[in-house]
Amino acid sequence: MTAPGIRIGEDPLEPETVVRFARAAAVPVALTTAARVRIAETHRTADAVAERRPVYGRTTGVGANRIIEAAEDRAGHAMRLLRSHATGLGDELPEAVVRATLLIRLAQLAAGGGGLRPELAEALADALREGWLPRLHDTGGIGTGDVTVLAQLGLALAGEDGGWHGPGRTADHESVAGEGAESAGSAGRRDARDASEPPCPGIGPGDALPLISSNAATLAVAALAWGALRELFDASLGVAALSFHALSGNAEAFAEPVGRAHPVPGLVAVSAALRRLCVGAVAPARLQDPFALRCLPPVAGALHDALAGLRDLLAVELNAAAENPLFADGAAFHHGGFHAAPLALALDTVRLALVPVGALAAARVTALLEPAVSGLPPFLAVGEPGSSGFLIAEYAAADALARLRADAAPSVLGAAVISRGTEEHASFAWQGAWQAERAVGRLRRLLGLEWIAAERALRMKHVRTPPLLAGARSLAAGFGDPSEDRVIGPEVHRAEAALPELAAAVRGVLAA
Repeated sequence: MTAPGIRIGEDPLEPETVVRFARAAAVPVALTTAARVRIAETHRTADAVAERRPVYGRTTGVGANRIIEAAEDRAGHAMRLLRSHATGLGDELPEAVVRATLLIRLAQLAAGGGGLRPELAEALADALREGWLPRLHDTGGIGTGDVTVLAQLGLALAGEDGGWHGPGRTADHESVAGEGAESAGSAGRRDARDASEPPCPGIGPGDALPLISSNAATLAVAALAWGALRELFDASLGVAALSFHALSGNAEAFAEPVGRAHPVPGLVAVSAALRRLCVGAVAPARLQDPFALRCLPPVAGALHDALAGLRDLLAVELNAAAENPLFADGAAFHHGGFHAAPLALALDTVRLALVPVGALAAARVTALLEPAVSGLPPFLAVGEPGSSGFLIAEYAAADALARLRADAAPSVLGAAVISRGTEEHASFAWQGAWQAERAVGRLRRLLGLEWIAAERALRMKHVRTPPLLAGARSLAAGFGDPSEDRVIGPEVHRAEAALPELAAAVRGVLAA
């Protein structure tokens, strides 16, 4: 195993770890002895409880069939549950999501509440270490357990349903909050591995329901979106600081007394960051700036706090034993803790917080193109009279913002009554997580457009930004100098691709 490795069952699995390893060819993971003991003990408990009382999904059917005693062939019952719940519909999930799903599910199983056989947890660890991934499809999740996705995982562990693919395949250039992202639906074309056998421990009596009673796939998408949005948040502060210097902004809006008087955590954090990034600015051009600059602390601060809230929830959910029923203290507890309402609400909050941040980025693009604010020619145009310069950036920003608003629609407003009325509510966290993944691309586009406009304005005004921003300015060296009208797409794509490096530069400045 390569260092440092992930010891599942020792320290909690962190969202940052999921993001870090989701795109690794293989994950250096191992179950600790304590985790193995917990899983084995809970499995024995589950078997014992099932001998003396009904256990949902183990000795009974599920949903409206909860009152029907299952057939004596309990292993056959488990396989029927998996086959009936694995729709096999929709796009194949990107590799990063599948890998993160396996890692999260393993961490949850290590908590020791589900009651399935230890061999299944070992198989997940083996798959992650060796680079094997099951083929999973995305249709059917409604935020009350990822039963359709995880049932496909169960069938793969049984050696059914399209099986596995592993090392040696052709890498797919997938989405899921990645750079240069194509749609998640394009991620289904992979080469199968011909070498050693994938992990197929089979499905035993009582294995099916505890395996699928989890939101591991939704958490995987959410964690990857959170990681990308947290990085874009850092980049957004750098882009906004460049716009501030280009527009000769007034730093009074970020002053420490303002934060002391209004101590909302995000507002205080953003104000402190902007004070650092805007140090050395020239005399302000205005007594009061437009909202796009002046209101950055409360607006970006709201996103800061929403992302922090999502991260804290993920840190709990990644390690929680949320299976229904839960086996603990020698008993079975039937409950609804698998319901993803908290996650759906946290995702909705983040997506809603993205909209005003995106709106201010679009507004700063407009300010940079407006002579009355920038002190530069209309649309930052140069050359022949009537040139349009960067005019089309406003159109592109308005389009990205409109799509971001659509992605922000709250998923918890959905409704579903299924299984003959026995399950009368759903969180739709699965949909909310994918909306967050799409929102990453919208914000990335807005920041790329603003960065190009800010850098263009800085060059046209010959502004000498402070040394703290030297790293950010050097990343923009390839954007091209202001010149005649031209297609802006290639420059914007370069800016979008450089946003992670800009985020790292911002963090370096703030940590110094």
